[in-house]
Order: sequence, then C-alpha cells, then structure tokens
Amino acid sequence: MTGIPEDPPFHFEIWKGPGPSFGDEPKAIYYVENHNGQCSYGELALDFQMAATALLETYRNERLGNWMAPVAHMIRQTLELRLKALLSSILVRDPVVDNKPLGQHDLLRLWDAAYTWLQSNGFAIDSDARLSPTLHLISAYDAIDPSGDLFRFGMSRKTAFAKQKSYDRVGIDCDVMAREFADADGLLRHWDAAVFRLTMAEENGWTTDPYFEVDDFPKVEQQQPSD
Repeated sequence: MTGIPEDPPFHFEIWKGPGPSFGDEPKAIYYVENHNGQCSYGELALDFQMAATALLETYRNERLGNWMAPVAHMIRQTLELRLKALLSSILVRDPVVDNKPLGQHDLLRLWDAAYTWLQSNGFAIDSDARLSPTLHLISAYDAIDPSGDLFRFGMSRKTAFAKQKSYDRVGIDCDVMAREFADADGLLRHWDAAVFRLTMAEENGWTTDPYFEVDDFPKVEQQQPSD
C-alpha cells in the first residue's frame, strides 16, 4: 500500500515554505498547512455569502444573462452551508438527531431537521420575522432544484414540462432574491449562533452570555386586538 508522500506537489507549509517538489513556477492554486483548527460549515458559509452577495449585486446592475446559473448556485450553496452549520451545532447538543442530511444536498430535509429541533427545544424561531421569507426561498429552491445539480452542472436529472431541466429556463427576480437571501442568511446565522453559544455558556458556567443576545432578532409584529 502506498503511503501519503511526505512532500507532495502543490503543497506549502506556512512556516517552512514550499517543499522541494513544489517547483519554482508560481502556482494558480496550492494547498497550505497553516496550523489552524479545522474550518467549519459556518466559516465557509460566510465566505460564500460575501461572494454570492457581491455577485448578485453585479448581476442586478449589469443584467448579464449568462451569469444566472453561477448566481443561483452561489446562493444555494450558501443556504446549504448555513443549514449544515445549524444542524452541526444541534448535533453537538443532541447527538441522536438524524445526521444523514449533512451528507446530502437536500435543503428542505436539512431545514426540517433543524427547524423541528429548534421548535421542540424552546427556541423562539417562530417569532423571527425572517422566517416566512426563509421558508419561501428554501421552498423555491427545493421545487426548482431538489437534487442540487441544476445550477452546479447546468442540466438536472429532474424534468419539468416533459423535458430535462436546464439552467437557461430559470429566472431570477434580483430584488426579491436579494431580500429573501439576506433574510434567510441572517435567520440561519442567528439560530446557529443561539445553539452554539448556549453550549458555550453551559461549558463556561455563564449565566449571561457576554457576547451574544439570543433575543436580538427582528420580531414578528403582534396584531393589536380590534375594539
């Protein structure tokens, strides 16, 4: 059995620099050992969210039709990562929760697992004003691209109108997308933090979290009773 080479090409050690097999030519992409801890879904979701937001804004301003698939894919990828970050935080607290959605691309299944747990464990997610647009966006992606391959590859294994689905038959309303994406990203980020920080508070014996306020989110407006 061949072991892992000690000096693989395209690898770079942050303190020692490139190994002998790295070569002298500049590399377009290479792997760095930076001695950081393992990255998380949440960190990657933030990176994708910033890129997706910038790409959506450029798409909205320039109206470049051939950017539709990359824009839709980047936003969908951000939502998937946010949902996986939330479910991962839940699994730390409750390991019996189904972890199979973490290995899949099913947004609705990820959402159902996380939302059901939050509801059952007293988190006030139903009071979050961003819940409705979040559900609307996740449901739209589930209806249009349930298998997660339409925007990734341009063609889906799914069909619609008796034809194989293709990305050029999808439309985006940039204004609605920008609003719902911001709401969904904010909601998922907040409730991931709520679960994660609760675990931290218990581990550190905090009665009050010094850096996070779980009730700091936009609330659903309560209807005033009629006279």
